[in-house]
Amino acid sequence: MSALASTAWLALLLGWMAWGAFSLGLAAPVSLGLGLVLGAGCAVLLRDTLPLRGLVAVLGPVGIVLPLLILRQMAAHLGVAVQPFGSGALVIFILLYGVFLASAAGVVPVDIYRLGYAPWPVAVMALALCALGMWQGALFLPVLAVAAQAIWVIGWGSSNWFDHILHPALIPVALIVLLLRLF
Repeated sequence: MSALASTAWLALLLGWMAWGAFSLGLAAPVSLGLGLVLGAGCAVLLRDTLPLRGLVAVLGPVGIVLPLLILRQMAAHLGVAVQPFGSGALVIFILLYGVFLASAAGVVPVDIYRLGYAPWPVAVMALALCALGMWQGALFLPVLAVAAQAIWVIGWGSSNWFDHILHPALIPVALIVLLLRLF
């Protein structure tokens, strides 16, 4: 990923975290603005510090899915109508992603991860995600698929398309969302 894209991602992530803290006592637009300003300042001024390098190393490869999810949540808190992910879809995602990770780790005899290097399978998977998103009436999946494919074609970041649309942090996030829906 280019240095500019990496810094922008870091600014967005830090801004999102600061926004979460500021939102405990401030209105959404104010806390969001302060969080983004603080995140951008920290990303630019503290980029080469050990904690921020560690954050980038732990969360890498970043891809496009985490920034899009952050932007989606921020937009929702500013009043933009955002269709929530269904509980059933989250359960299916967790199960399929678990199988995918097992495949990538060599536990399952089929290596699905290697398909992310080849243009034709990536094109088919991107079209399938676009079709699924349109069938659901939600824009998130098509935007994710197209943005990930564009970044993959440009050559920013990983040479595997899956690294742009998936991230291991998505499983605990999806589990937390499902648990919060129970209470």
